[in-house]
Amino acid sequence: MAKSPFAALKVLTEAHTEEAAVLQSELSKTLEATANAEKFMKVVRKYTSFEELTPTLLREFVEKIVIHESEALDGKRREKLRRQEIEIYYSFVGKVELPD
Repeated sequence: MAKSPFAALKVLTEAHTEEAAVLQSELSKTLEATANAEKFMKVVRKYTSFEELTPTLLREFVEKIVIHESEALDGKRREKLRRQEIEIYYSFVGKVELPD
C-alpha cells in the first residue's frame, strides 16, 4: 500500500525541523565565538604597544594561568634540570596553543 502524501510531508517536515535545530545550535556557537574573538581583539588593540606588564593589563588580558608541577629532566629529584608546564588562558578565547 502506498503512503499518503501527507505522511511523506510529515516525515520531511520532521527531518527539516531537526536539521534546523542543529543548524541553529551551530549558528549560536559560531556567533558566540565571533563575539568572544571581537572582545579579545578589542583588548589586544588597546594594548598593542606596552612597556610594562601592569596588574590592569594582566587582569584584562589573562583569564587564568595554570602552573603544573615541575618534573626532573634527568630523573633525579633535586637536580637543576627541571621542566614545568605553564598554561595561559586568555580572556574571551581561552588557551592558545603555540607551535614548539
